[in-house]
Amino acid sequence: MVRKVEPAERGQSNGEVPSAQVPKLLRQPRQRSRSALVLGALVVAGGAALVFHTVNQMSHREPVLVVTRDVALGQPITAENVSTAMVGADQNVATVRGEDLRRVIGMRAAVDLMPGMLVQPRMVTHQVTPMGDQQLIPVAVKPSRLPARGLRPGDRIFVVLQPEGQGVPDGKKPADGIEAVVDQAKGPDNDGLMVVDVLVNKSDGPRLAALAADGQVALALNPRRP
Repeated sequence: MVRKVEPAERGQSNGEVPSAQVPKLLRQPRQRSRSALVLGALVVAGGAALVFHTVNQMSHREPVLVVTRDVALGQPITAENVSTAMVGADQNVATVRGEDLRRVIGMRAAVDLMPGMLVQPRMVTHQVTPMGDQQLIPVAVKPSRLPARGLRPGDRIFVVLQPEGQGVPDGKKPADGIEAVVDQAKGPDNDGLMVVDVLVNKSDGPRLAALAADGQVALALNPRRP
């Protein structure tokens, strides 16, 4: 009886070695492109520069004077009006150093000071009103003869002769009047009058005092100079 030879047995009988199976390789992660690597390096470098700049700015912070309460033009500066704050130094902004706080106390505001403003040297002055070419004249008037919004130090006004029962002319500047600047305004007093201290030129002082002697004046508000 003839035996059928299987293929495997034929190979073995011919001395052939069966081929080995090659294992399937797993797919390797895709390598980053060169441009992506360069971009990542730039991002890291930029972040490092930002951190350095921030740290450098914080290290250069110094105490300066800052306004904490309103101070009107010409009014004295008190310890309640200013304080110190740590801010980044900027060579382009002239500020008053925190160590000069005591020197500034008692000086007067050369401009209107508002909370949050950094105090600059030009904003304060040693000049006390009235100055050499001025006179300070008190004017007592009824509240109805003042602007409804009131008057603040530094307001430019026109003091006009205004007999009782007449209104202030609208849109026109009366000929019989004197230009002045408000130094202070207080009241009403026990007589119901507002007392406004105004600064005028020496040449106008006597005439204004005569106008205000009997209270027959009114105060018109002029625009502020820029």
